[in-house]
Amino acid sequence: MRAICCLLVSFLFLEIGLAQDAHYWSTDFGTGGFFMPGSVIANNKDSGLYFYNPALLGMNHQTSISISASIYQYEAIKIPNGVGTGRSLNTTTIRAVPQMLTGSFFIKKNKKPLVIAYALIRDPGLAYSVSQRRDEQFNVLNDSYSPGPEFFVGQFVQQNLVGQSSAQVSSGLQLSSKFSIGLTLEGDMHKQNFNINYSARALVNPGGDTTFPIVNVEEYYLATYSHFGFRAKLGLSYDDGPHHFGLIAYSPLWHIGGSATIVGDEVINNLQYSGQDVFLNQLASARQTGVPVRWKMPVSIGLGYLYEFSGGQIYVAAEYFAKIGTYNIITPRDDYFIRPDTGTANQHTTALLTLQDERKAVLNVALGTSFLITPMVTGYVSARTDFSYAVRSLFETSQGFTNYTSYWNNLHWQLGANLRKSSYNLRAGLLFAYGSTDQFPQPVNLDDPSDTNALLGTTGNTRARHFSLGLMFTFMHNF
Repeated sequence: MRAICCLLVSFLFLEIGLAQDAHYWSTDFGTGGFFMPGSVIANNKDSGLYFYNPALLGMNHQTSISISASIYQYEAIKIPNGVGTGRSLNTTTIRAVPQMLTGSFFIKKNKKPLVIAYALIRDPGLAYSVSQRRDEQFNVLNDSYSPGPEFFVGQFVQQNLVGQSSAQVSSGLQLSSKFSIGLTLEGDMHKQNFNINYSARALVNPGGDTTFPIVNVEEYYLATYSHFGFRAKLGLSYDDGPHHFGLIAYSPLWHIGGSATIVGDEVINNLQYSGQDVFLNQLASARQTGVPVRWKMPVSIGLGYLYEFSGGQIYVAAEYFAKIGTYNIITPRDDYFIRPDTGTANQHTTALLTLQDERKAVLNVALGTSFLITPMVTGYVSARTDFSYAVRSLFETSQGFTNYTSYWNNLHWQLGANLRKSSYNLRAGLLFAYGSTDQFPQPVNLDDPSDTNALLGTTGNTRARHFSLGLMFTFMHNF
């Protein structure tokens, strides 16, 4: 009986993977975002001062300041059968977000300018908030103790808010007319608020073998944390006439510190176990603060090539991100959790409240072009892949929780133009992204809750879609 209680509580911890939270190239100022100033690996003679490849700073011989912002961004996630047939999990977000403030200056040394650049970057990430409910009379409980259809109320609520901010200092040095080298030092703050709440209740009909009035299953989990880390990026650049080559290499994220708060609450009342004449009543509840946090970023290597022709450029790039094995973002203390404590029930506390992460290797590619519209106006068009690194098998096997929503692969497009003046550059453009998957895992299924599946229903995979549209604005002032 003690083992049964522990196993059932483990089963009731819904393993839900819910920013964009599972993509490396979701930001519009990353290596695939040809529209943004300097956001390429190979040299594009951009007047911007923030460069994804710090080696390109060696080609930039002017002091500048720049600010970039999404002055309008619309994002929608639609999961039509998220928790059952016709019971969708949809969320939309409209926001205006300052994304990047940068500046640069150079120091002359031996007639070769050493360029120093700084950047403050805000990636708003994912804002996912959904709810769904079923309130009907249908057969939920075994007729041996509750004959006929029961009144059932099932309610599901979930929220996943993810954001990241970083501060960067970069330096680039032109070693020769063709070769440059650069280094970026980056401090990152990653924040997440992950919350799930599910309740399922069925009123017992009279006439059976029992006297209790209700069967109840409830699950609540909240994890909020902030993590601080540090990493470095090495950049190389080589130019040969119209041909431009670039390489970047990111270190893993080195841990500085972090803290989390977790809340867990599980309740089982009068639940028949596996059709046997055994009815369970159990409570598991905990709140922990100041829990250590660990957040990881993988080693990555990027390559870029740009060909310059009369009136324009063509640019291709690719970046490979290494795999990250299973680890705990949050490892709770093994405090008192399950009540009553039977002597062995609490030995699974840590596993049940853990927030876990695992990532598969990802290779993203980008293609962009620029072209002169007038002598003072340049047009930009780019496209890039943005594959999800979330591992679905972790959702299915983890005893605790996984923290992802974005199991879909995205494709991004950018279309914009740059107006060049002697003292400034003004750039604006449209940003599009679309992603979909038929393998989004249902957290619960309100189609067929029963006492045989702990009122969670029979879950499977369903379709999910993501779409975003934004208007980006960048102003660069040259001193």
